[in-house]
Amino acid sequence: MGFFDKGHSKESPIGNLRAHIGTFMYFVKVGKSKFKNKGRVGEIFEDMDNTQYLFQQATSGTMYDMKKKLDYTIWDAATHKYTEDIQKLKDELLKAVDEGEESGEFEEEKKEKEAEEKRKQEEEARKEEEETGDWRSHIKGQMQEAEEKARREAEEKEREKETPVVMDDDETLTEADCRELWRIIQGLEREYREMNSIADDWFAVHGKKTGCMAALVGLTLLPLGAVYGLYYLL
Repeated sequence: MGFFDKGHSKESPIGNLRAHIGTFMYFVKVGKSKFKNKGRVGEIFEDMDNTQYLFQQATSGTMYDMKKKLDYTIWDAATHKYTEDIQKLKDELLKAVDEGEESGEFEEEKKEKEAEEKRKQEEEARKEEEETGDWRSHIKGQMQEAEEKARREAEEKEREKETPVVMDDDETLTEADCRELWRIIQGLEREYREMNSIADDWFAVHGKKTGCMAALVGLTLLPLGAVYGLYYLL
């Protein structure tokens, strides 16, 4: 069984916590995949995925009790890290929305979608008319459709010529990207609230205990002389 095993969700609060961590990391991995080539947003998701070991260490327990131990120091470090990451994603989203509105890019996307939908409706109506009409109408309809297609292709080529080349344009978040990013952020925050609620309840009952891993992390931050002093005292 993997670390994020939902089968333990009903066995203990920590099992339930692990299940929510699993869902949280699922949203992180979705974001990492979808925004891989989207500049800063992709980098944030990449970093979030690379530091999931903090959650693993915080909830790994002890060799005697794998399901009930929650290390406060490591958990606090993990939540501090991911709180900042979620805020960074929000900041990037707001920045992209503001830039999209100022440049009119989102409005242009909307117009293109509406025009495409209108063309589809006209094409369906024309086909329906051809099926109920005679062979003359059918031929005329096909000729008209071919002319319309050629006109659209010519207009598209002209727009491509007029559009200036922008470096790293792939990193720009489109309206669809922004909507998807907001959906992922909402999922992250929903799971994050549940995770912190469970952890807070657990610490209220069991206290803010710190295990060996956190102690080792703390020792690595001490000056070398202090470490030697502790060694001789012990």
